[in-house]
Amino acid sequence: MSAWPARSDLPSSNLLLAPLQGNMVASDDFSTNQSLSVIHPTTDDTDSAPSHPASSPTTKQPPVPVYHRHHLSFDDGNLALLAEDRYFIVHQGLLCRHSQVLQGMLVGSGDKRTLLDRPLLEMDEKWTDLGCFLAALYDGVTQLTSSIEDWAVVSAILRLATKYGVEHLRIELLRKLAVTWPRSLLAWDMRESNATNAGLYKPRAVYPHPIMMIPLFREIKAYEFLPAAFYDLSRCVASDIVQGWSYPADPTSTWHLSSDEIMTCLKGKEQASRFLSTFIVNELEGREPSASCVYLTEANNDGTDGLMKRRICPAAFEAVTFEIVRDCNGVVCHRITDPLFAILDAYLMQKRDNPIGRGRITFRACDPCREEFAQAVETARNTLWQKLPSWFGVKLEEWPQMGIP
Repeated sequence: MSAWPARSDLPSSNLLLAPLQGNMVASDDFSTNQSLSVIHPTTDDTDSAPSHPASSPTTKQPPVPVYHRHHLSFDDGNLALLAEDRYFIVHQGLLCRHSQVLQGMLVGSGDKRTLLDRPLLEMDEKWTDLGCFLAALYDGVTQLTSSIEDWAVVSAILRLATKYGVEHLRIELLRKLAVTWPRSLLAWDMRESNATNAGLYKPRAVYPHPIMMIPLFREIKAYEFLPAAFYDLSRCVASDIVQGWSYPADPTSTWHLSSDEIMTCLKGKEQASRFLSTFIVNELEGREPSASCVYLTEANNDGTDGLMKRRICPAAFEAVTFEIVRDCNGVVCHRITDPLFAILDAYLMQKRDNPIGRGRITFRACDPCREEFAQAVETARNTLWQKLPSWFGVKLEEWPQMGIP
């Protein structure tokens, strides 16, 4: 998070949690190494200690845990939250206002310990995740986006907002994620356009990798985003899907899908590939001119060049077929096995004077033939989008048509 509440000036002396089952020390200063040292209790019974250190029968005492104050703490806070080795001094009323789950935990807690004279609630969370969640409760999530830069913070807040029933945070963040993992084909096309710069498609520089998102969507029960995430992943080569993904900024962190998720993705990938093959066979190979074909009409009135003109539109579609099969959206378009794009590109190739990365296509279909083909393209892409939930094993009550958010 970029915006955090200012650190309050709590007393700088170490304080004990009371009453204690074991020795625990709360430390205000965790910015230096001295605050991270382990404190051992000492004994004053020096008279009974032997003079020779090697034969000393001293008994090791258990270390005293040291807890460090997180900067998201307030002087007027009336509740201490403890997560791992960090504690937060916050406002109980704010937490109870937004989360009935936390309110129930506070009411039903049998923990009588206190910290800095405040009741203590120990949280089974990573302190970094809890810090993001509490900052969102205090500051909101307006500044966050669905980009890769904010992924760690957004995922932490979403997990805890779902777990503790903070609906307004969950709804607002899901609304942001819907831009990247849309439910409509129109929104998907806008997403893809936003990831294209100067003709180069680079989604990983903009959006989180789907291998990171699929487990999150399962965990927070945001199943409506799974079809788009699975489709995005299915465009990768099979080896990348199986091997997982490492974040370039932190290569030590690697995400993997479960065996079941990998199999689900590969099965959907195969279905999408078959759909593209069927489209090429049914709509491109041997495509006949439209009944309103301009060249066909001219050919009927021109005996000498009629045969050549009859072949212009079929030849144009044959050229498109060759380009798709040759490239399959790989090296030329910097995409791999993307049926939605390939089907759309089959139409766009007939409109571009010189498609990026391709040689000049000699023939152009006439306007009536292109219009008729455009309808076939729209129908095929919409049909493919409708099949995504079933291909990837996602059961949804509603999956919108193209153009519906």
